[in-house]
Amino acid sequence: MSKGVSVIVCCYNSALRLPETIRHIVQQETPAEIDWEVVIVNNSSTDNTLSVARAEWGKHLCSASFKMVDQPVPGLSAAREKGMEVSRFDYVVFCDDDNWLDKNYISNAFYTMESHTDAGIAAGQSAGYFEVPKPFWFDSFAQSYVVEKVLPASGYLPPCREYLAGAGMVVRRDLINDMKAVEFKSILTDRIGTNLMSGGDYELCLVAQYLGYRIYYDERLTFVHFMPKDRLTWNYFIRMTSQGQAIPDLIHDLYRAGHKAEISKIRQPFCKLYLKLLKDYINALFYCEHKGKRSLRFFFLHLNLFFRMAPGSLLQKNYLSSRNKIIFLIKNRRLLNRHYISIQELFGRISRAKQNP
Repeated sequence: MSKGVSVIVCCYNSALRLPETIRHIVQQETPAEIDWEVVIVNNSSTDNTLSVARAEWGKHLCSASFKMVDQPVPGLSAAREKGMEVSRFDYVVFCDDDNWLDKNYISNAFYTMESHTDAGIAAGQSAGYFEVPKPFWFDSFAQSYVVEKVLPASGYLPPCREYLAGAGMVVRRDLINDMKAVEFKSILTDRIGTNLMSGGDYELCLVAQYLGYRIYYDERLTFVHFMPKDRLTWNYFIRMTSQGQAIPDLIHDLYRAGHKAEISKIRQPFCKLYLKLLKDYINALFYCEHKGKRSLRFFFLHLNLFFRMAPGSLLQKNYLSSRNKIIFLIKNRRLLNRHYISIQELFGRISRAKQNP
């Protein structure tokens, strides 16, 4: 691999979103000492994504190399893996098809990773650009849309924060190679078509830290996240958070349990972990917190939130998230058991790799 930056743009039916994204990429003000490239990954699109990408790139004079590849395996995680496989530089930037990178993004990404050699992952902050006026409740839930300033200032993530979002994420090639060495395979697929499942970026951050890398937040890494009108409805938000973001939390819980068991050298039987998770989510569902107090009675006071849309209600979002986790736990016990076994095996390989570097 060579010193430089590979920008990976994963696309699924992205013909309408790509032109503006590419225009921001080609406007990068990158010093001559930084080599860079752009990789468009077509993830089973059914529209003219590739022809639009080729035509838009051809409109601009850009020194970066440009390539397009297909990834027939559906899912954002698979598309990113394909992009990492064919890219050729030491630092990889995940630019979603609705991310408009700041003109200094690539140079800042390069110098951030060069100056923080223990960081396996870096990312920054984003602002929203709204196709229609944003709803009154948006700012309260902006983090769910990856529109946020993560920390007050640049620095390594504190223990209370385990991840940075995948949009705009910068990944060190050494981390990619180390993940290959321990045969890491992402459990979470991330978005597949119109399926809103997410959490692959969180999983990647967890594994990076288990491998000994740190995660760095750099406030200079800024981009605009385009918010189309169809994503700004309460119904979409509830589906995205109570299903697409809540269900992957179960997998993250399995990773945490596996890591705790690896540290303590006490293997926790899955049946015991399963019952603990079920208990935790049932408690979260029934004994909800309201104005700093936890009480069963608030569940009954707000039971109607299960049956109607209540825009802006954090309580409804939390209720439905807990309910969906419980349903998934009950229906997918065997699947979760297999995942837990594979996670334990992963920690075994990580432990052996650290003992024999």
